[in-house]
Amino acid sequence: MGHMEAVAELITQSDVDCLEHLRNVTCDDDDDGCGFTISFHFGPNPYFTNTVLTKKYQIPNLLLEDEPILKNVEGCTIDWKAGMSLTYREVTKKQRSKSGRKAGQIRTITKRERTDSFFHFFTPPKMPSMETMDEEEADAIEDAFDHDYDVAQAFRSHIIPKAVLWFTGEAMDEIDNALLESALYENGVNESDISGAQGTPGSPFPPPVNGGNQEECKQS
Repeated sequence: MGHMEAVAELITQSDVDCLEHLRNVTCDDDDDGCGFTISFHFGPNPYFTNTVLTKKYQIPNLLLEDEPILKNVEGCTIDWKAGMSLTYREVTKKQRSKSGRKAGQIRTITKRERTDSFFHFFTPPKMPSMETMDEEEADAIEDAFDHDYDVAQAFRSHIIPKAVLWFTGEAMDEIDNALLESALYENGVNESDISGAQGTPGSPFPPPVNGGNQEECKQS
C-alpha cells in the first residue's frame, strides 16, 4: 500500500507496524450495482480484536460514466485493545481549579487527543446540518469526501486488482514507465534518441558531441 500515493500519505510509522498483520484486502460490489464494500482482513495482532475492518460506499450511479454521487459512506468501529489505539492517545494533564470550594487545588485530568493514522479511514466524514453549514464548511466537507473516495478507488481499482505487483513495487515501475513514455511523446522525443544518447552501458564517458570522436588524452 505504501507504493500508492493516495494511501501512502495516510500511513504513519505506527500504522506500518499494525499493517504487518494485514492478511488480505477484498472488494465486493453490491448486487444492485449501486455500491461496493472494501474489507481489510487481519490476523491476530496486539492492536485490536477485529478480524475484518470494512468500509461501505453507496453510489447510485456507480456503473455510469458520470461523476460518482456518494449517497452514503459507512465505516466500522475498531475495537482497540487497552492503550493500543492508533487514532487517539490519552494525555494526562494537571489543572488548577479556579473557583468553588476547591479553588486553587490541583487536579489531574485525562484527555483524548487525535493522532494521525491510516485507521481514521474507517471513520468517514460526517455531513453536518445544511442549515447551519456555511460555504467554507461545505467546501471542507466536499474535499474530505473527495479524498476519502480517492483512497477507496485506489484500493478498488488499482491495489486490489494488482495486489502482488504493488507489494513488489512493480506496479509503481509500470506507472513511472507510462509517465516517462507520455512525457517523451508530448515533447516529440523517441525512446531510440534517448537510448542512443546514453552512450555505451557501463561506460564512464559521455557520448561524442556532434557525432565526433572523443579526443585521446595526451601526455606531455
